Amino acid sequence: MDKTRQERYNMIYGNTARKIEDNVQPASTQPARKPRPRRKVKTTPETRQNQKRALSIDFAFIKVLVAGLCVIAAMSFFYLSERAQFMKQKAVLSDAKTQLNTLQVENEDLNLEIEQSIKFDTIETAAKKYGMSKPDASHILRYESQDTEYVRQYGKIPKAD
Repeated sequence: MDKTRQERYNMIYGNTARKIEDNVQPASTQPARKPRPRRKVKTTPETRQNQKRALSIDFAFIKVLVAGLCVIAAMSFFYLSERAQFMKQKAVLSDAKTQLNTLQVENEDLNLEIEQSIKFDTIETAAKKYGMSKPDASHILRYESQDTEYVRQYGKIPKAD
């Protein structure tokens, strides 16, 4: 019993494989266990009949299984059809949004073109031709609203002198 740990467990240290000596005994010296003989279980005819009934597939089970599969198939079909309809609606909405954006850009371009085509000198000349003149300070009425309203301002408002 005074063997070292290395001798007890038959360890070899190092990084090379060494030749094992023939007289070295395996590490475990315990005898191998013998398998126990299986006891024969006595079964009654009722038990055998219950086992057969449990393992057999009866007609009611098949009906329930087929009904379940039909329900699952119908639900899957419904889900897939709804998903396809949703994807179509999503594509139509995307096309409509793209068309709306295109029309908005065209509208802004046309408004800018209209604003740039207006010549104020020509309008002023035509107004003087018809006898119109700039309003005096007495002709200007100021209106102050108590309610705040939404106003979109596109440019600077000139100051009245």
